[in-house]
Amino acid sequence: MKAFILAAGKGTRLRPFTDALPKPLMPVLNKPVMAHILNLCHKHGFDQLVANLHYRGEKISAFFSNGADYDVSLQYSWEEQLLGTAGGVRRQADFLANDTFLVISGDVMTDIDLTALLKFHRESGAVATMAVKEVGDPSRFGIVVTETDGRVTRFQEKPARGTEQSRLANTGIYVLEPEVFNWIPPMAFFDFGNDLFPMLVAKGAPVYAMHTDAYWSDVGTLGQYLYTHWQLLTHPGTKERIGNNTLIEPGAVVSEQALVGSNCVIEAGARVLGYSCVSNSCVIRSGTVVCDSVVWTTEQFAHILSGELVRSIWGDGKQVSLDMPNL
Repeated sequence: MKAFILAAGKGTRLRPFTDALPKPLMPVLNKPVMAHILNLCHKHGFDQLVANLHYRGEKISAFFSNGADYDVSLQYSWEEQLLGTAGGVRRQADFLANDTFLVISGDVMTDIDLTALLKFHRESGAVATMAVKEVGDPSRFGIVVTETDGRVTRFQEKPARGTEQSRLANTGIYVLEPEVFNWIPPMAFFDFGNDLFPMLVAKGAPVYAMHTDAYWSDVGTLGQYLYTHWQLLTHPGTKERIGNNTLIEPGAVVSEQALVGSNCVIEAGARVLGYSCVSNSCVIRSGTVVCDSVVWTTEQFAHILSGELVRSIWGDGKQVSLDMPNL
């Protein structure tokens, strides 16, 4: 099965970290967020992948190469100018033309059952199926309104509080038939949510939405990035909390909810508290406090951290503190 991974965005809301690092390489639980997506695709049989690239794309292709480390075949589609979500996919119409295919963002965290989404799509006879999730604050999302069988009737883009006609948010995860290329202009900026899907619904084409209760988080803001770590670190599936060759010296304190990568040293008198995540190759000095924070380095050599880090993100020498995450 084939899939298209959206990986071309600039990730401006994650600055300053994305000044040098493309958003799909932002680490979540000590792995690039796109690595989690490749693993998810492989798990559900999507093993022929293409990702579009634009901003810092050379770093993405250098890191993932041909996808062999993730048991998938990964190709790249370079966009000199951004073409939008649908426009970027349209550029790879020849690659995707032979069968039903998946479109998924390379910068979300999710454990959605892609097999169930594909089954729903085929049984409904849809030309396009989107995964939707009920959210508490519809004003932050593109909202989808459906009939009882899941057929989409209309959309609302970030409706003002109290005006929402649904609480089902578009997750940006789609299963599509190749015939959608008939409605996407070639080499033009075109978006799924704003352009293609409203057009298809208006023309009476079968567009469906499958409700999911799976975990889903777009790590698109600094606050959401930090909050996503807190959510995932509460998950009982996160079992291996201390990485290989990591030394926690006597007198150091590491929370049971924290995650510490490989080849780290947590010195005596250091404290890693709450829902904190420390990446590989970090040395946490004596007297340092890391609380409900994310610490990462993309360098291979050890990084030494000292001082106090509370509800903060520290990455490659840059730090942002968030008193209350901007969710």
